[in-house]
Amino acid sequence: MFGFFKKKVWPPNKQNPPWGSASSIYGHIAAHTGPTGLSEEGYELPDEQVSDPNNVSFAPGAMDGVMSHHGASKSEDQRVLELYGALKRAIENASDSNIRALYFLIKDGSALGVIDELMERIRSERTLDADRLYQIVHWFSTHAAHREPVKFSMALLGMLRGSDDSEIFLTLGRHDEFTLYAAVAISGNVSYGERVLWKLAKTVDGWGRIHAVERLAGTADEEIKNWLVREGYRNAVMYEYLACICARAGDLHIALEADQIDDELLNSAAEIVDTMIVGDNGPAEGLSDYEHGYAVVRALLEHGKRRFVSVLHYSFLSCLRDWLNEHQSGERKLPHDWPADGVDRIFATLSDILAEDHWKREISSALEFGDRQQFWNASSVCQEFGIDPFPYFYARTESGEDYWWDLMRNSDPKRIDQVLELGLKRIPLDEIATGPRNELGLGPEYSAHTALDFILQELGKFPGKGWAFIAAGLQSPVVRNRNMSIRALSRWDRKDWPEEALAALNRLKQFEVNDDVRTRIEHVLAGKVVN
Repeated sequence: MFGFFKKKVWPPNKQNPPWGSASSIYGHIAAHTGPTGLSEEGYELPDEQVSDPNNVSFAPGAMDGVMSHHGASKSEDQRVLELYGALKRAIENASDSNIRALYFLIKDGSALGVIDELMERIRSERTLDADRLYQIVHWFSTHAAHREPVKFSMALLGMLRGSDDSEIFLTLGRHDEFTLYAAVAISGNVSYGERVLWKLAKTVDGWGRIHAVERLAGTADEEIKNWLVREGYRNAVMYEYLACICARAGDLHIALEADQIDDELLNSAAEIVDTMIVGDNGPAEGLSDYEHGYAVVRALLEHGKRRFVSVLHYSFLSCLRDWLNEHQSGERKLPHDWPADGVDRIFATLSDILAEDHWKREISSALEFGDRQQFWNASSVCQEFGIDPFPYFYARTESGEDYWWDLMRNSDPKRIDQVLELGLKRIPLDEIATGPRNELGLGPEYSAHTALDFILQELGKFPGKGWAFIAAGLQSPVVRNRNMSIRALSRWDRKDWPEEALAALNRLKQFEVNDDVRTRIEHVLAGKVVN
């Protein structure tokens, strides 16, 4: 009853922060940032939870990235009211209890679903003391030990004027978990400018690159435009998210109007167009959506005559040919800016370039000596030249790369023993067969289980072959491995089962922890084929 007479507190007691002695996220990222960017240790944030093998885990920034691109979070009106009330109480009286209540209210939710509505409420009501708000969110941004309070505070910090906090945003934004909030803060504050956002974009390559580049789409800066069409579209998630954006924002059609272009632009333009073709009807805009598609393709082919020589070029040219064939055959409708006579000329140019006799030599060289990207491009087109890709997939896998899916897909009864013998050498089956659990088997730590997947999914075609892989799969903690082993056995005639197969299935049925898997076992024991 005497709370009314208590003295209000300001400033907050920074000697007693709500996160206790836990490490600052800002300090962690700053300490692990060097000339080449954020180190691998820097990506492991102080508040990282131990991964649960039964749940899907996301790469840094992926959850916010997916939600912001594919059905962003809906407004949470009640939570906005609660956050606004907690913020107001902390500003009016920065007692330990009020600061702690605000911090943990933010920590236990997602900033993405509420921050826009909260910022709009702050702007419209204009009742919060801006200086005090700044002190709280600046403190949280630079010292908080949990990611959601940092994201929340970055967004509000970017809304406030009067201080240059660009280094805070550039530091935190180096980690993909925070780049979206850094990009929004920088792009929403006129005092920073596009160059700061560009600087941020160049320091990240995951979802952070996507968020930053999307906010450069209206640039008039010629240097930034040049970077967009040469490098800006490249990212570690999907080039398709940025290819059309960068072509449009970087005025690719104008860049290709020049009498001469350098090899870097020739190659990046081919990669952008190739990506837009692949991205048609995908998660982002493709070549059919690009209003300058015809002009860019026509100019690119003109510049590429006698300069298209690499496997990357052949992959692009053949992909373009197939895309045009789909439209010419009526499977798709050509965009309105592709005139019929112009398409005929493009077809003629493509035919001439693709008929050149050096391509088979380039494909063979890339298969034998190329890097991973060159090899992959060559392997996808080699059969057009009558080249069998199997020996190359085998050699690469034998040397330590993983092309198990391709090996199994290109196997036949004469080759399967060779593949399985290699699998016994390369895949640690004993380490996989640790007993049934409900693990999803996602992430790099499950690379062996994934390799086993690729072998198991094709073994149904080779009765009696590969029992060691099926046996290991039946005892794998990854549900997918067990299901694939059961599926393979169900496709074999009982006479092809090894003696121990029936006992192994019955043993698994007894100890199986997943009801769906147990049902599949029962179906196989009853003589049914399962999918």
